[in-house]
Amino acid sequence: MSDGLQARPQSAAAAVNATEDIGISDLLFLEPLTEQSFIDNLRRRFHADKIYTSMGNLILSLNPYRPLNLYDEQTLRLYRHQRITDLPPHIFGVAGAAYRELTLHGLNQAVLLTGESGSGKTENTKLIIHTVASLASNTKEAEKVTNRLLQFNQVLEAFGNAKTEKNDNASRFGKYIDIAFDSHGDTLGANLTAYQLDKSRVIFQNPRERNFHVFYQILAGADVHLLKALKLQRNVEKYSILRFSGVYKLEGLDEKREFVITKEALEILGFSAAECQCVFQIVAAVLKLGNIQFLPKTNVDGTESATMLNEHEAGDVAELLECPDVKSLVRVLNKGSIQLRDEQMEMTLSAQEASALRDQLCKALYNRLVTWIISKINSGLSYLSSSSRSLYGVLDMYGFENLEHNGFEQFLINYASEKLHCFVMDLVLKYEQEEYIREGLPWNNVPYTTNSEVCDIIEKGHHSLLAILDEVCLREDSVSDEHLLHKFTRHQGAESVFQPPQERAGNNVPMDQFKIRHFAGTVTYHSRGFAEKNLDILPRSVAEVMHSCRMPLVKELFPDGNPARTIAKRPLTMAASLRASLSALLSGLSGRSFTLIKCIKPNDSKRPGFFDEERVKHQVRYMRLVDQVQVRRAGYAYRDTFENFMRHYKMLTSLTWPLYPGDAKDGVRLILLTLAMNKMEYIIGRTKVYIKFYETINRLDDLRRAALQDVAVLIQKSFRGYRTRKHLKLMAINSAPSSSQSSKDSGRRGERLSKLLLRSLCNDQHSSVSSSMDSSQSVPYTPICNNISQYPSAMPFTITPTTIATSAIHTATIGTSTSAGPSAVSVATSPHPPPPTAAAILSAVVAATTAAPAPFTPVAFVNPTPPPPVPPKPKITPSMSINSIPRSKPPPPMRRTATIGNCVDRRLDPNEAARRITECCRNYHRYKFLLFLLRHLPSMSPVDQRWPPSPSFLMMTNLILRDTFHRWRCRKYRLRFDQTSISRMREKVAASSIFLGKKITYPKTVPHPFRGDYVRLRQNVKWRKLAADTNDQYVVFADIMPKINRTTGRPSYVLSVISTKAFLVIDQRTMIVKYRIQAGDIARISVSPYADDIVVIHLKPGELFKRKGDFMFQCAHVIEMVTKLCLVVQNITQKPPEIMIAPEFPVYFGSSMLLVHFDANASQGTPDMTPDVTPPGSVKVARKNNRMEISLSLDKSG
Repeated sequence: MSDGLQARPQSAAAAVNATEDIGISDLLFLEPLTEQSFIDNLRRRFHADKIYTSMGNLILSLNPYRPLNLYDEQTLRLYRHQRITDLPPHIFGVAGAAYRELTLHGLNQAVLLTGESGSGKTENTKLIIHTVASLASNTKEAEKVTNRLLQFNQVLEAFGNAKTEKNDNASRFGKYIDIAFDSHGDTLGANLTAYQLDKSRVIFQNPRERNFHVFYQILAGADVHLLKALKLQRNVEKYSILRFSGVYKLEGLDEKREFVITKEALEILGFSAAECQCVFQIVAAVLKLGNIQFLPKTNVDGTESATMLNEHEAGDVAELLECPDVKSLVRVLNKGSIQLRDEQMEMTLSAQEASALRDQLCKALYNRLVTWIISKINSGLSYLSSSSRSLYGVLDMYGFENLEHNGFEQFLINYASEKLHCFVMDLVLKYEQEEYIREGLPWNNVPYTTNSEVCDIIEKGHHSLLAILDEVCLREDSVSDEHLLHKFTRHQGAESVFQPPQERAGNNVPMDQFKIRHFAGTVTYHSRGFAEKNLDILPRSVAEVMHSCRMPLVKELFPDGNPARTIAKRPLTMAASLRASLSALLSGLSGRSFTLIKCIKPNDSKRPGFFDEERVKHQVRYMRLVDQVQVRRAGYAYRDTFENFMRHYKMLTSLTWPLYPGDAKDGVRLILLTLAMNKMEYIIGRTKVYIKFYETINRLDDLRRAALQDVAVLIQKSFRGYRTRKHLKLMAINSAPSSSQSSKDSGRRGERLSKLLLRSLCNDQHSSVSSSMDSSQSVPYTPICNNISQYPSAMPFTITPTTIATSAIHTATIGTSTSAGPSAVSVATSPHPPPPTAAAILSAVVAATTAAPAPFTPVAFVNPTPPPPVPPKPKITPSMSINSIPRSKPPPPMRRTATIGNCVDRRLDPNEAARRITECCRNYHRYKFLLFLLRHLPSMSPVDQRWPPSPSFLMMTNLILRDTFHRWRCRKYRLRFDQTSISRMREKVAASSIFLGKKITYPKTVPHPFRGDYVRLRQNVKWRKLAADTNDQYVVFADIMPKINRTTGRPSYVLSVISTKAFLVIDQRTMIVKYRIQAGDIARISVSPYADDIVVIHLKPGELFKRKGDFMFQCAHVIEMVTKLCLVVQNITQKPPEIMIAPEFPVYFGSSMLLVHFDANASQGTPDMTPDVTPPGSVKVARKNNRMEISLSLDKSG
């Protein structure tokens, strides 16, 4: 359901990525800037299906009135993380840019969509919400909120949109959606505000229009059982409120499918099945209520009354609304009542009055139902305001309307459009220029006109049109359109803006009409029904009947019908309510960062591919788009206070990170001087810093992201180190038991430590212990691990390094020794297995580390417990059956006591035992080192020089591992490069070979990528024509820089361009080529080793050399310029030019030779104290006879 902005399922990546752009995609670069060139550019792009054109961060959208391949998921992914300037203009890019500004800078956003009815605002609103929801659904809770955000538009369109003369899906209410995000950029919830539903459409539509979509969806999509329950028939012509215009269907719209989607959307938004049923019953009741007809009747006393013709329809309405008394409903519709002070008085209604009361009830039922639905949606999207960090607002307000018959609804719609138009014009043209002047920036005022006088006539003061309208409606004696017209006739407004209904020479306005000259044109309003529609008060008797219904939802919709409720003051009129809502909205938008989307209608007939130049020109004029281009072109893309800028970008230099004690303004200056920024890219105001181009902001954000990554790595490293040290301390404390701990706990700890150590040793296939053992005598380590629980719970000795070595040697040689005493048992004479291996010894030693302390004694072990006897096998006789054979349970596995005595596999001499213990310890240290290395590998950056240390005996191995890892990550790093990145890397390598260790500013430029085109020359129309004539289409480098005058030494700014064939010096204003130097004519390039940014291009002998000689420039990107110029010359001549980096060198100016000398005392400094970009006015050039002195004066206090 749209006007042509819907997506097709095919991919749009090819269209988006097309290198050939049609016309100028950013109108800030349109040359020449005239109204006709502006419109011609829009026409060219429209016919090429380029419906989006940018003006900085403002975007123009033309409605194509047909589906385009621009909105599929692949295109959305393409724009998701791209900057607004990296790809062609698109609604996805604008929405994503506002979201990134919200997450990066924490600025509340507001996206304002303006345009006439039928220009595509509703569809663009859906696309914006879809883009933001896809960017912010990173958690389960955020995904749940996202799903609801994507569905509520379907419900709002069904209940609030309708077909009008100029739009098949016109929003008949204004809406503002505020989406809340947390500090991580995830959606917390949203809040929807609706403004003034066009409820008169429920009972009447103009020709070629329709009622709200939901009526047709229910009749077409509800199944037979639901239709029966709702007492409806599928034939649209059966219902009076749907057959006024005779338009029942929309071309290309499947109402049945739309109903299914709407019903599913209600369920996703949290509506229960019972609530959905109640909603459909109320909609059906409105349809049935509209069918009730009244027959005029004359009473005996001559008064008129009315009789209801089809009371069965009233019965159906009562049943649908669950009204307990049908007669009360019929009586209140026939009789009505009036409120006299504290009591109601029943009165007789004529047929016309009864029909008006019926229509009033229809409008009230539907309007309150829509209000309840919006409230229910908000409750499902609610969030805690305390947890919200940022807000993202989207405003889709009424579009300007000028129909054949304009009534009270069009008056309110155009008033809201007028109010919003004045707000946008003040925001873009008035406040913008006033701020530049207030901040002391150089500014030439751009004249403009606004339509604020229309807003004043409508709403300002006691004599405004809204004040007169409310005054007439609040009269207690009578409310009539005639009295309103009389008041309008006496209105003293400017006739150029407001033409009242009066008979005067030169004024041909009929008595029942008046005219207002709005910003988009003059509209004639028919005043019939103005006063009645503005008052719109439902009689209390009708509200009481509705409140008596048993359906809970109906009771909730009519709280004013509660008999226990006292009569409150008279509610606000519709005009007063809209005025208050708009004032609250615009005041709430102040302080936000705005993104404007101007929607334009290419024609009024909704014809695809038809561009009506006059119609587009009219919209361009009243939107003041050419004036806005002039202001934006001369203005600044980004601005922020010094404090906010400092807080956001202070990590970009060590001079301001982490804390800067000085003034925020000085800190901002320091950051900008430290970074490689051209002086034309920024300016410092009185309270704010201003950035000229969006590319500059993108570069700053890239640098900030990299700096934050380094900070995050440092925090992680520090925390992990702290956590590991704390864990090791706890392990050391736990490994030293107190005297009160039981020997059982100590044994279990020792058992766990021993098992871990033994498993780590036994599972190492490269262990030197296992390799040194004889295969025929080796004993597997698994039994030792399994039987480790049989070790004594407390070893009778204290563990020290000396104890470990002595115990191991003693155990290895105990087989040849004699008994040391009566308590000692000789291993050689005992029935136990051979002595244990070194691994078993070490495990036993580790197990004893948690034992209770005791003085060291020779090792003595008790004899192991003999294994239990094996039960005899049962005897089997031939008479037994298979099942009768007794089956004994298998004996439990034998577990030998894991003493040293039954672990030793052979006798070892002391030297062998010591060697094996040493090898086991080394294997353990190897394992721990490899594990430590795995967890502390450096980053994948080839310049990361960090590497974990190793034990001394593994030093050579560690060097080999470091070299292997570095070569591997270098290969991985190279594989990520595309051809463009490889070329950039080659340029960086060339710059290193030229300047490394020779120029003081070179180290500061290493982290910054070479951009090449600093003035976006490729998009300049004049340059395209010029490049086609000179065959210099491929721009390698372009920037505006001072050219030093050879006579006076004063700078004059020129545009310097390096193409693949030549070096060009161009007048930046007229784009006329002053000098074109072939790459082969460049002999040498000279620079100083200091921070002056002076570069001299020496020419080979020739005509230009004789006339002008060499050229001297001051370039803010001298490293990049010299490098690229050197590569271009090398590519042409197959030989690089000579590069001279010296504090003094000769320069030829015409026929004379000068010696250029650089003052070392003023220019030289340390790399940390030298800025990347030479501040304006800091280079002093003085010529004395045949000598030119160049000095650099830096502010030492900064």
